Amino acid sequence: MNLLQSLRRSGQSIWLDGFERSWVSSGQLQQSIEEDELRGTRSNFEALNLAIQGYAYDRDFNTLAQQGMSRSARSDYEYLLVRDLQLAADRLKPVHAHTQGRDGYVQVDLPPDTLFEAETAIAAAQKIWRAVGWSNLLLRIPATRLMLPVIEQLLKERMNVNATLVFSPKVYNQVFDCYLRGLENQIQLGESVSNGVCFVSFAINRLDAAINSLIAHSDTSFGMMQSRLLYEHYQMLCQSERWRSLPKGAKPMRLVWDCTDIPPESAWQYFQIATPETMMMLEPSTLERYRKVSLLPTRLIDDESDEQILISETETLSDEQIDQLVNEEMARSLNAFQQLLDTIEYKQRR
Repeated sequence: MNLLQSLRRSGQSIWLDGFERSWVSSGQLQQSIEEDELRGTRSNFEALNLAIQGYAYDRDFNTLAQQGMSRSARSDYEYLLVRDLQLAADRLKPVHAHTQGRDGYVQVDLPPDTLFEAETAIAAAQKIWRAVGWSNLLLRIPATRLMLPVIEQLLKERMNVNATLVFSPKVYNQVFDCYLRGLENQIQLGESVSNGVCFVSFAINRLDAAINSLIAHSDTSFGMMQSRLLYEHYQMLCQSERWRSLPKGAKPMRLVWDCTDIPPESAWQYFQIATPETMMMLEPSTLERYRKVSLLPTRLIDDESDEQILISETETLSDEQIDQLVNEEMARSLNAFQQLLDTIEYKQRR
C-alpha cells in the first residue's frame, strides 16, 4: 500500500491538480484512479498552457483550422477545455456514482476576466455547465465579496461549486450560509437536496508564503494551524441545528486542502493535515513521487494527541491581509489565463 492509498484508507480523498489531454489519452488518469484511488481532478491554465506549447493539442488545432471558420483564442480555448472536461468527467463517473456524489469531480476555473461582475460570472458558469453536460463537473468560484452572491445563485441553480480563495473561518462561514440558502431554496421548491454539492478550498502554501511563519517551537506552519481551525469549524457546522434540520441526503460542505505549488520533496510535511472527509489537491509531480512511498502520515487533527497546538480565533488573518492575498491570487490567475490565450494565438498562426 503506497502513501496515496494510505491517505485514502484514513478517509482522505486525493485530487489531481493540472491534468491535461495527455493524462487522459495515455491512460495515466485511469491508472491513477484504479491504482492510487484518485478521487478527482482539475484543469488549470498553467498545465493546459504547457501542454498546448507541446504537441498534445495539435490535432485539435488542425481540425479547427480545416473547418475554415473565423476563430478567436477564447473560442478555441473553450473548445479544447470542454473536450478535456468531458473526457475526464467520463473517467471519473464511476467514482462519482460509487461515492454517491461525494467524490469523482472534475474541476474548472471560470475565465478570471469574467469575475469582476456578478452577471458576467453567472453567464460564464451557465455556459460551461451546459457545454460540458456532466453532473460531476465542479465550478471553481473565488469566495470574494462580489462572488458570494454568485456562489449562492449557482447553488440555487443546482450547479456544483468549489469556493476558492478561502483563508479564514469568517469567509468559510459566509460560504456555508450561501450553501444553506441554496439548499433551503431547493426545499422550498420541493426539490431534492441530494444532488448539489459545495466544497471550500484552502490554499495552505499560499498562506504560508504570505505569512512566512512556522509557529514558534513547532514544525507546524501557520497555514496548517489555520487548516485545523477550519476543520473544527467544519465539524461544528455539521452539528449545528440549522444543518441537522435539513432533509436526509444533503452533503456537508467539505474542505479541500490545496497543497499545490509545493516542491514534491517538501509535500510530505503537509500530509499531516490529512483528515477524514476532506480532499487534498496535489500536482502530478507530487502524485508521481509518492506512488512508491509507503508511509501513513501523522494527522495534525488528532483528538488523542498530547501535543496539540491550540489556536484561538484571534490568531487569524485581518481583513486587509485576506484582501491582499485574494488580490494577488486574482492577478496571478489573470496573468496565467492571458499567457494561455497568447499561446493559443501562436498555435493558430502556425
